[in-house]
Amino acid sequence: MRGLSVLASIGGAVLLQVATVHAQDTLPDPTLPETRVDDIVVDGRPIEVIAEEFVTTISAPPRRRGLARWSGTVCIGVVNFRNDIAHLIIDRISEVAESLDIRLGDPGCKPNLIIAGTDDADGLARTMVERYRSQFFRFGYTRSNRGSGALAVFQDTDAPIRWWHISLPINTVDGTPAIRLPGRDYWVSPCRQRSPFGGRNYRFCEAITDHLSRLIIIVDVDQVAGRTAAQLADYLTLVSLAQIEPDSDYSAFDTVLNLFDPDMQVTGLTDWDLIYLAALYSGEDERLDPREQAARMVPALRARQGD
Repeated sequence: MRGLSVLASIGGAVLLQVATVHAQDTLPDPTLPETRVDDIVVDGRPIEVIAEEFVTTISAPPRRRGLARWSGTVCIGVVNFRNDIAHLIIDRISEVAESLDIRLGDPGCKPNLIIAGTDDADGLARTMVERYRSQFFRFGYTRSNRGSGALAVFQDTDAPIRWWHISLPINTVDGTPAIRLPGRDYWVSPCRQRSPFGGRNYRFCEAITDHLSRLIIIVDVDQVAGRTAAQLADYLTLVSLAQIEPDSDYSAFDTVLNLFDPDMQVTGLTDWDLIYLAALYSGEDERLDPREQAARMVPALRARQGD
């Protein structure tokens, strides 16, 4: 199983002590859901404007940071789901990740993307934050995450699914974090280092990019009842591969993020979602703001509009 790790621990420590619960009573769909092919443009505004609004609505990078993406190996761990549903979730995330050239860990790898099902989402979230606040949720650097206000919401939201991303600014020269991490020396930019021949090492001066490093997703199994396993897997795929804003109104757009809106009909990942992910993982490894992300989406949206 690609990128598979069905587990009950995080970083070697016990994640939770609860009885295993089923994600839903609905039998899982053995086939992967079809991509929606509805019209891309929903109003008369220029596609560039609509794309930028979409990106701004769904994206949630830390303050003063770019949109982050996975760059190293991703190891997916799923806990407290039936094995068949856990495997379907992992397979769907893996399928989309591989299409984006994201490297997946081998079976038994140490998870850095964990999806936990529970019938007490608030309790699990609070317990995890209490135990792993400095090691994970507020990991040594405030702009690695969305901040203390968002963390408070994470522990006390009524959303069916909640998540917490950790990302780091990365030096594209050698792939090391471009910040000082706990217990390590202060980071010195290559651009500030003196050459032994005098002057600066300008030939080593490269851009800083933002990479996802860890992610926890908590699924309230009672609130997702009634959705198919395939729909749930598609929703979790988008949240797993991009920094998604949990508190936006997505109803103006055709996206799987509307899965829990009773007024919307959602079958799975849409063209908007897949084009968003393709744009996020395309191009140079550089800092990416919402406007640049939207610009990357436009050619694919135009091509879809012309179908």
